[in-house]
Amino acid sequence: MKGSLSLRFSRSAKTYDRWALPQRECAQKLVDLVKPWGRILDVGCGTGFVSSFVDGRGSVLGVDISEGMVCVYRERFGVAVLGDVESLPFRDSSFDWVLSNFTLHWTDLSKSLREILRVARVGAGIALPVEGSLEGFGFPFPKVEEVLERIPSVEEVRVEEVRIPFSGWDLVRFFHFTGTSLNPRRRKVMSRVQIEDLLVGVGEPRFRVLFLYARRL
Repeated sequence: MKGSLSLRFSRSAKTYDRWALPQRECAQKLVDLVKPWGRILDVGCGTGFVSSFVDGRGSVLGVDISEGMVCVYRERFGVAVLGDVESLPFRDSSFDWVLSNFTLHWTDLSKSLREILRVARVGAGIALPVEGSLEGFGFPFPKVEEVLERIPSVEEVRVEEVRIPFSGWDLVRFFHFTGTSLNPRRRKVMSRVQIEDLLVGVGEPRFRVLFLYARRL
C-alpha cells in the first residue's frame, strides 16, 4: 500500500493546498495546542501546513514518504527528507518536538508512534482522524484507545468534529485532489453508480479528529 499511497500523494502535490481545507484547519489547531519550539520535525509534512504555522518558533524539518510532496515542501521551506514514519532516518532525541498531522492513520501505529517518540527529545503532538470519521465510507480509521494505549505521558487530549466543506462529486474531487482516495478495504474500483449511491447515504461529511500532546518521560 505504501507505494500506491506515495504515488497518489505525489500526483496531488500541486492541488493539495486548494482542497485540503480540513487538514489545514487541524494543522493550526495542533500547533496552537502544542506550542512547539526549538528544533521541530514535521512528520508526513506534505506541502507544509504544520511547518507554516510553526514558522518563527524554531527550525523545522519536513519528512514525507511522497517525493512529490517533498519537492513542494523544499520549494517553500528549503529542507525536507524523503522517508517513512515507520522507520525514521534520524537518531534518538534528534528533535525537541515532533508533530504529525493527518498522517498516522495511513501507518502501522505500533511502528510509527514508537518512531515519533524515539526521535523526540521533549515531546510530540499528533492530530489524526479516528473511528467515527467519514461514516459510511468504510475506511479503517483507528480507535482513540488504540492510539492512546501506545503513548505514555499524554498531557492533553481532545477529540473534535471537523467538517469537510464539500459534498456530492466535489467530495469525490476532495479525495482525488488530496491523494486520499485509497481505501485499504476496497479491492475493486467503484463504478459511477456505486459512487453515487455511496454519496447519497453519506450526509454531511466530517472527520472525527484526535488531538494530543505528549511529553517524553
